[in-house]
Amino acid sequence: MTEQVIAKKRRRVRFTLIDGSEVEGDVFLWLYEVRHFGPQKVGELLNGESGFIPVATVQGLVHLNVVNIVTVRATAEEEWDDLDRLGKNYTVRIRTRIGEISGEMFVNLPAENSRVSDCLSQADRFLRIFCGDEIIYIGTRFVLSVQD
Repeated sequence: MTEQVIAKKRRRVRFTLIDGSEVEGDVFLWLYEVRHFGPQKVGELLNGESGFIPVATVQGLVHLNVVNIVTVRATAEEEWDDLDRLGKNYTVRIRTRIGEISGEMFVNLPAENSRVSDCLSQADRFLRIFCGDEIIYIGTRFVLSVQD
């Protein structure tokens, strides 16, 4: 039996887990995404159906349980897509169980539902925040409050 290898793109990210520890390494993204042109994004990986995410670290391969991931930081340059900045722009301050994060949130929903609260009501497991040269994904289960 031959083993089939599926080509993937590596992306360097830094995870912060619920215990405050950090894991830095490469995640594996699909080269093509069905919902847009180009490779899969970190946010799509996080909001997907997988319960564990494999991460290639200098110590070896680690499988992180998605429900214990508080934040994931990726460079905006690699993760950037102009479509991500469509919609209404809000400056937000998010308190999590391990600290506070400030940045920009873009709400791309129909005009009558374009508030931060509407975005927070979506089913995604992770919010996307633009913060300088980083995009930070925040696990919604660890969000204590959002101020806009």
